[in-house]
Amino acid sequence: MAIQLKQILLIDDDSITNFLHKNVLEEAQVAQHIGVAETAIEALELLECPGVEKCNAPELIFLDLNMPGLTGWDFIEEYKKTKERYSNESIIVVLTTSVNPDDNKKASQLREVAEFRKKPMTINMVTEIMQKYFTS
Repeated sequence: MAIQLKQILLIDDDSITNFLHKNVLEEAQVAQHIGVAETAIEALELLECPGVEKCNAPELIFLDLNMPGLTGWDFIEEYKKTKERYSNESIIVVLTTSVNPDDNKKASQLREVAEFRKKPMTINMVTEIMQKYFTS
C-alpha cells in the first residue's frame, strides 16, 4: 500500500486483540508508528501533549467500545473536549464485537466516528479504510 500514516492508535482492553490487530497493521504497512492502549484513560494520556500549543493526534484511531472503567463512548466524549489542541482531527473507527443495534445507531450519530466495524480487523478492512479516508 502506497499510503503510510505517521501514527495509528489501537484502543482495546484485550491484549491479544491488540497484538493481532497490530500485526495486521504492520503487515499492511500503513503506519510509521502504531500505538497501543488497553484503557481509555491510557489512550487519553497518550494523546496529551503537555507544553505544546498544538500537537498531532494519530491520523487513525481504532476504538473498542466495551472496556472496563471508561468505555469507548467515554473516550469519544473526552476526545471531543480536547480535540482543539490537535493540529489535525483523527479518523475514529469503532471496532467492536458489540451486536447491540443501539451502538451502531449511536456511532452513526456522532460526528467524531467515521465508521462502525466488527472485529476482527483484516487487511481488506484496513485497505478499505485507507482508500476511503487517506487518498485524494
